[in-house]
Amino acid sequence: MSDGYVDTNVFLHAQAHDPHTTACQALLRSAAVGTVTMWLDPLVLHELTYVLPRYVKQMTRTDVALYVRTVLNWPGIQMDDKSLWLGVLETWEVDARLSWTNAVLIQRALETERGVWSRNYRDFARYAIPESL
Repeated sequence: MSDGYVDTNVFLHAQAHDPHTTACQALLRSAAVGTVTMWLDPLVLHELTYVLPRYVKQMTRTDVALYVRTVLNWPGIQMDDKSLWLGVLETWEVDARLSWTNAVLIQRALETERGVWSRNYRDFARYAIPESL
């Protein structure tokens, strides 16, 4: 198989020292050089931002963003709306107060010039998002 979706556990096992580490590292190296195509679903992207710092304890939000940004730029990694998700990653990285979900809503609102309905408006006001509620 040379084209398929990649699950979060492949990235986690590549960071581990377990029976799956070698195979997962080889698979990711193949994606890094473009000999295999992996589709990264936005849910996996979110899960990476959540579990990596819990799995690799020394990883900061900046470290996670750098790692994920690097992965997204590998020739073998495909993702629908990749530029949107790189923007979400940047917003999430620089504002430690933001949840991933709010970073997604901010990026989408900025791209579409729509507001956001929320009772947590303080997160959105910093980004000149029109208040919708």
